[in-house]
Amino acid sequence: MTALQNLLKVTKLNLENFEVDLQKRINSKLNSYLNSNSQIEEAIKFALSAPGKRVRPSLLYLVGDIYNISLERLDSLALASEIIHTYSLVHDDLPCMDDDDLRRGQPTLHKKYSEATAVLAGDAMQSLAIQIILEDDKLSNEHKVSILKLLVESIGYKGMILGQEQDISFEGKSVNKDEIIEMNYLKTGLLIEFCILAPLIIANMEEKEWNTIAKNVGIAFQLIDDLLDLEESEENLGKATNKDHSKNKKNFPLILGRSETINEIKKFHSETMESFSKLSLNKHPLKIYVENLFNRRS
Repeated sequence: MTALQNLLKVTKLNLENFEVDLQKRINSKLNSYLNSNSQIEEAIKFALSAPGKRVRPSLLYLVGDIYNISLERLDSLALASEIIHTYSLVHDDLPCMDDDDLRRGQPTLHKKYSEATAVLAGDAMQSLAIQIILEDDKLSNEHKVSILKLLVESIGYKGMILGQEQDISFEGKSVNKDEIIEMNYLKTGLLIEFCILAPLIIANMEEKEWNTIAKNVGIAFQLIDDLLDLEESEENLGKATNKDHSKNKKNFPLILGRSETINEIKKFHSETMESFSKLSLNKHPLKIYVENLFNRRS
């Protein structure tokens, strides 16, 4: 077994234990960076300590495991990905955006503190994520530059921010399938893609099949989220449901229907599994984990 499998007990039978152990590792690392010396720090800790599945760090560690990259060399990337993801949720929940009261089963940050605090905490989380990678003495400067270039491109004005802008502007427009897929890719997919591709930078690897996996998993993740928003209860998801319909949001199941959405997810799933086969990774825990992502229902 590799270091990751030994430490986090990743096997087909106890992947759930992996998720629990990973959450503990991430939470411990996050707490080491933050005190509660100001309301902003307190707010950041509140947002980051909320229970979550830590999907992005999980993908990052599992890809790194394939190339025998130690956990310690991946920690800063894992922390940064979770911090960026949480910042995006904090801002997405704001009254000027989706105006949500509940996130991960607890009050959204602007409800717990104030709208101004939520804005500032989100801003601070962006810079904190970059700072954590910059200060990592286990990564070479060359790797830091390449990793941070990929990260800021993924979350910047041509990436995540553009996807969020499209999400808002599409409310008053008629949009087609391709436009929704592009929005999903920008808004959600690019950060997931970063988590799959960033370990390859450390491993000095380049393989086109990874690009297929990274893009497909990222887009499908949002498609599944949109289905869950329609099908699952608020209690199961830990956030408000059916909100997209009530706010005239444009997502795949609302525009093209449940059946077409499931067919699209199946297409991405099939292509992804084919790429895993080409990489000879059919038995690796990453493939099992990704299968679970495609099959999730809450």
